[in-house]
Amino acid sequence: MPELLIADDEDALRRWEERVMREQGYSCEGAADATEVRQRLSGESYQLALLDVNMPGESGIELLGHIRRAHPEVAVLMVTGEDSTELAMHAIEQGAYGYLIKPVAAGELLINVANALHRRRAELQNSRLLARLRDTVSERSSELEDALQDLELSETKVRVSQAETIFRLARMVEFRDEETGHHLHRMSSYCQILARESGFAEQHCELIRLASQLHDVGKVAVPDSILLKRGKLTPEEFEIIKNHAEAGFQMLSGSTSEVVQLGALIARTHHERWDGGGYPRGLIGEDIPPEGRIAAVADVFDALTSDRVYRSALPVKSAIELMRSERDTHFDPRLLDLFIQALPEIETIRQAYAD
Repeated sequence: MPELLIADDEDALRRWEERVMREQGYSCEGAADATEVRQRLSGESYQLALLDVNMPGESGIELLGHIRRAHPEVAVLMVTGEDSTELAMHAIEQGAYGYLIKPVAAGELLINVANALHRRRAELQNSRLLARLRDTVSERSSELEDALQDLELSETKVRVSQAETIFRLARMVEFRDEETGHHLHRMSSYCQILARESGFAEQHCELIRLASQLHDVGKVAVPDSILLKRGKLTPEEFEIIKNHAEAGFQMLSGSTSEVVQLGALIARTHHERWDGGGYPRGLIGEDIPPEGRIAAVADVFDALTSDRVYRSALPVKSAIELMRSERDTHFDPRLLDLFIQALPEIETIRQAYAD
């Protein structure tokens, strides 16, 4: 059974996407327009469809609506040359699992497909669980009926929280250039790897990955003249930029979303230092939440190994040597050691999202 259906009227691009996915072990079929997509969906069962937004005849957005109604078990990723926040939000509201901008790098394509398939499996598993519970309710007491209603309410809260997270992230787009976007991909992936190495359950590792993308949202309150300054900041300017940690916490705190709540915590604590010399609260050692300590390691490594307006990127070896010199001062020594042990996996992510 084919896993992926790739729809694009650009033959060369469609064939490239098929080749990339097949090289990773996926089975694929292609379609040149919406009519062919409908025909293939009526005859085969797919796990995921990659849809071009602009196709002859029916648009990808219209086709997305048809798939969500007639084939709800199929996850959908939108691929387009139009970099539009409004269009991306509309696609997500219609049920798309993601929105990719052409030209799409092979690593970006593979990661987004893997994430969409993971989410699809989780949603199908939840649906099957709810179906089994509904069958049981017909045979059991009203007490079990109440439990089912609570579960359905929880599922609704999860959907609301996810939508809220997407909305808050989308509000940040206008403040984020391409470099920062790559930084978010890298830094959040490093956090997930380090959380896994630290022994967190996989579900919490994924939560940390999502939440850590919000670590610097408070920088929207920092003037561009300071944030993008080339050269050393004055003491007064540095005090202003330090405010972004508390500003991010204030922006995100009070949310009903577990992701956003954790994002608020990471925003506030990712500049704390193991020796107490960090900000905004000068926390020491294990008084710093583990998610904040994880984000501190990931954020500094990515900052050191990436080009910035005020300096060029350091080689990985030099960055690690510098971080080792602050093993018991800036960083949790255990977490830094685990991060260094995971460098091969870290380097794979770094290269996939190179600036």
